[in-house]
Amino acid sequence: MSYSTAVTMVLVATLAIMAADLVLRTILRRERPVSTDRPDGSAWIGWLRVAVNVGGVVALLLVAYTALSGLLTNENGLTGDRLVWHVTMAPPFAVAAVVVALFWAHRNRFTPKDWGRGWALPLRKIFFWISVAIAIPTFLSILAAMYPITDTEGQQNLIRIHRYCGPLLAAGGFLFAYFALVTWWERSGD
Repeated sequence: MSYSTAVTMVLVATLAIMAADLVLRTILRRERPVSTDRPDGSAWIGWLRVAVNVGGVVALLLVAYTALSGLLTNENGLTGDRLVWHVTMAPPFAVAAVVVALFWAHRNRFTPKDWGRGWALPLRKIFFWISVAIAIPTFLSILAAMYPITDTEGQQNLIRIHRYCGPLLAAGGFLFAYFALVTWWERSGD
């Protein structure tokens, strides 16, 4: 399977999950579940949380766009300006990912109450932890490839790990953001 086919499959699966959720919500049209997953009461913490969330999504969009731009133009890799833009967007994305993980880790602990109130909250938590788990090899593989700790073949393998983990990280991040918005919408009706 080619890399572009794998990326396309991840993109289609991500969009299919979001579409299936929207269709099921439309068909079922049930009462919004009451969520006990509340943010902190302080106003400035709330604004900081919003800023972190928006910054994280914007950074994810930019790094995903720069990574996918080669595939959108029928090139099978990043070179030249596209590579420079991707490398430029990567550090802000990495910082945003760490800050988002710090802000959301406590709220995404699994509890027995998660499983009886619908599927958005458990899916948000699942995709959060998937994203955190995939971020580790995505970031570490490309950082290790930048230093002469392996031979040329080892560096190519590290880059390959980064190329295949990156789309999975983007998919997990977008699905986490989507289900975070859904759980916020459900909670806002309380």
